[in-house]
This record gives sequence, structure tokens and C-alpha cells, in this order.
Amino acid sequence: MSQRTLAFQQPNWKMLKRAPTRLGVLVTATLLWLLLYAGLGWRIWAGSAQLFTHINALLAAFLIVLGVVVFMGWKRHWPALRLGWTARRARSPWSARSQNELQTLTPSEFEAYVAQRIFARQGYAVVNTADTKDGGIDIRLTDSLGYQAIVQCKRYAGTVGVGAVRDLYGTMLHDNADYGYLAASGAISADARAWAQGKPIGLLDGKLIARLSQTNADPTYLQSRYRPLYRPFSA
Repeated sequence: MSQRTLAFQQPNWKMLKRAPTRLGVLVTATLLWLLLYAGLGWRIWAGSAQLFTHINALLAAFLIVLGVVVFMGWKRHWPALRLGWTARRARSPWSARSQNELQTLTPSEFEAYVAQRIFARQGYAVVNTADTKDGGIDIRLTDSLGYQAIVQCKRYAGTVGVGAVRDLYGTMLHDNADYGYLAASGAISADARAWAQGKPIGLLDGKLIARLSQTNADPTYLQSRYRPLYRPFSA
């Protein structure tokens, strides 16, 4: 039986500085491909008698390689872009709530609240899967770098224990997610936090959720502290 190990490295600051430019590089490569394609077409049209010259052959080969790279790049980025546009068009009906007010929500309402009031406002593209019974996944996320994350929500009045974190980790491995979040309306036990250390899991208790729901909350809090390029955190 093969075993999959997920580990985090120290922040690679050079990669982080380059990350925002990845989409710009992809756009530039696409424009370069179009320009070279037009140039090759013009050369063939202008010198049809010498269709198979060495330069034309080299240009054609380069266009094929560049085209594959551009296609794979857009294939990777397109889901995040599409979901991001959808999230930006959406308007959350939820207002900020205190930790006590979170307990008055139904489990389905809590999932919707966490999806729209917390993660969407933190810059994630959000898909709430609560009504689809998606293998224990309540919310699917795509971050600004295209990484995929899953969220399990626990609208508990008490303390969430280590078993819930183990269940989330197993779901992450099964779903091949890059990382995951456990969002609880109540507290999260010390054992659960200790078990999550060193794993790609972020823990959001009711106190943190209430803080992030405020209008003046830092909209980069989660993505600046947690994604596969960073060490895991337990807030």
C-alpha cells in the first residue's frame, strides 16, 4: 500500500514574490504565441515557394512547444479565474456575527456563513457543497495561486476534538486536496491543535471566525498565513 506524505517547507520568499506574476507571465506567453503564429503565417504567405525552410520549421516546432505550455497554463488557472469572477459577482447576505450568535445558526446556515462571510471575503473562490453530500466536504476553495482546499464545518456548542481533525485529514487525502480547514463555531481542543501541527490543516474556532467576520478584518489574513507555500498554522 502506497503512503502519501504531506509536508511543509520553510517559506520560500523568492517563490512568494514571483507568485503574483504567474498569470502575467501566462498572458505574455499567450501574446507571444499569437505574434509568432501570425509571423509564421505571414512568412508562409509571402514566400509560398519556400514553404519548408529551416526557419519556418524551427518556428513551427517552437510554436507547438509554446502552445502546449500555454494550454496547460490556462488549464491550471482557468478554474480559479472562473470561480473568482463568480465570487466577485456574488453578494453575501451575511453580516458580522459574534461567537454567541454563531451558535444560533443551523448547521447549513453556519456552512453558508463560513463560505460567504469568511472565505469569500478572504479572497478565496468558494463553492458551498453542503447540499450535494460531497464526501464530507462542506466547502471547496481555490486560493489566489490556484491551490485547492476543502473545509469541514462543525456548528457545535461544545469543543471539537481530535477525531474531527483526523476525519478532515482523511478526507483531504482521499480528495487529493492541497490543504484543508476545520471551521468550528465553538472551541477546538488542545489535543486537536497538537495533532494538526505539521499537517496542511488550518483550524478556525468560533472566536477567530467572529473576528474575521468583522468589517475591518484583514482580508488577507488567511491567505497570507496559510497555503502550501507556508508552514501550517493553528489560529
